Amino acid sequence: MKSIALFGLTGQGIETAGEILSKVIESLGYTHRNWRDFSTIIRGGNTSFEIYIADKFVTESPPRMEEIDLAVVWTDEGVDRYLSRLKDKSMVFGPDNVKSIPSEHQGNPPKLGFNVWSLGIICGHLGIPYHLVKTEVEMKFKKGKNTDLFEAGYQLGLTVLSESPLIDLGIENATISGNDALCLGAIAGDVRYYYGYPITPASEILENFSKWLPPLGGGTFQVEDEIAAIHAALGCSYAGKRTFVATSGPGLALMTEGLGYAAATEIPLVLVDNQRGGPSTGMPTKTEQSDLLHLMNAGHGEFARILLTPTSVLDCIVTIQEALNLSEYYQCPVIIALDLDLALRKISIPWEKIESAIRSVEIDRGPTILESPFEGTYKRFEAIGSSPPLRTVPGVKGGAYVASGDEHDERGLMEPDFKKVRSTLHIRRLNKANSIQYDRPLTRIGDEIAPITIIGTGAMGELIENFVKDNPGVYQGLLIRQLAPLPMEELISALKNSKRRIVAEYNAKAQIRKILEPGLKDKEVYSLLRFDGEHYTDKEFSEGILTILNGVTSNLRN
Repeated sequence: MKSIALFGLTGQGIETAGEILSKVIESLGYTHRNWRDFSTIIRGGNTSFEIYIADKFVTESPPRMEEIDLAVVWTDEGVDRYLSRLKDKSMVFGPDNVKSIPSEHQGNPPKLGFNVWSLGIICGHLGIPYHLVKTEVEMKFKKGKNTDLFEAGYQLGLTVLSESPLIDLGIENATISGNDALCLGAIAGDVRYYYGYPITPASEILENFSKWLPPLGGGTFQVEDEIAAIHAALGCSYAGKRTFVATSGPGLALMTEGLGYAAATEIPLVLVDNQRGGPSTGMPTKTEQSDLLHLMNAGHGEFARILLTPTSVLDCIVTIQEALNLSEYYQCPVIIALDLDLALRKISIPWEKIESAIRSVEIDRGPTILESPFEGTYKRFEAIGSSPPLRTVPGVKGGAYVASGDEHDERGLMEPDFKKVRSTLHIRRLNKANSIQYDRPLTRIGDEIAPITIIGTGAMGELIENFVKDNPGVYQGLLIRQLAPLPMEELISALKNSKRRIVAEYNAKAQIRKILEPGLKDKEVYSLLRFDGEHYTDKEFSEGILTILNGVTSNLRN
């Protein structure tokens, strides 16, 4: 396992250097994971890029690691940030005006050439073939000075050449983020139109679709605000086309009105919330899992909803396809809760694993009539036993109906005598998703008889998997994917053997624990909470778990 850090100023091209490095390592066939920390302001803040490279032929991406093999920094602040994390305190590089850096590891790169110089140091240290990276640098930047800076850095990096340089493994890898994965899954699920408004960290979805959908015969539309985005998506869904809408906390607040309209009209809708630090504008570039209680209850009045939470980048591919199917079958809002770390995290893994995830879900349009004429009198909101009502789309002969947000009868027409429909139609709407047919409400990790269960979702998934793998027999993991409706039977069954449960989440009020409370009653439960916007490293997560248990874990082996 190798780990590299690059630290500089926002606007200095740190992430560009990181993207080139990631692309080259991907081409060599190594599985890896990137981590970015960037400022909210465009100029003046700091930017960090870290990359964690798995050993040869390992196909699972590593979590964020505490220990760093080599760091290249622009300022003293960078030295302070990474010195304590370096395995070898001398393995820090930077310009000659930065203290605490060995003189033999210093250079004199210009401010706007630091990223290329740093890239050279890192590639030289990792033993990546010079010509491979030089080609990428010259494709991205002008030749001449940039090439010279890269070569100077590369030669400096060779002075600390890794004991196990990277080689070409001959594996076809691909690098994707959680947002990329959502888009790939959505396209596999027949999404061809997308309506969005830019907001961190969901903007990447809008950007992806603007490039990916037109060649497929679809289109992407940047509308004037989040209110327009959700209602445009609802119009698209009403017309029979699959779509979804994505935003983050502030945009979610504006979209809440649309959630209620979707519930009243029973138009299928998938909404993705890429959670960031709040409240208000909050911390746009920092992670949190603090919208969950809002997502459980957003919207005035009462209505059914389904809340899913992917547990990894690959899982995003599958979950969005499942969400599209669920939304059309139950005809209610299906919400996917991501968090910034999972949304923006990039992993490079074998393409065959991505392709397998893309192909893992079949499209199911539910009780939807797309073409065949409807015989008899069509009642759009009629209950057929315990099944959802039949849904038509515009153009189906005999299938016209009114999609009114006002309380209505079974045909969609406003009903002045509300007593006639509130005890029938409204009750059906409320209860249609009390339980759902969903095959993957949770995933168990490790030995099911292990005495301590670590519970989490989203960005916590990789940390829990890694921790359980490193501590077999004592710990098991439970990755929750379905928060509403709560899968009580599966949850109780998964927890029956453990003596202690720790719910790990990125918020201050233990929101996941509150949602799971019905399945945690009379259990010994603890919370691991973090809400400073930062992401746990593997070491920080381990220390957090052990601190909570306060030394009792050693006794559980007996």
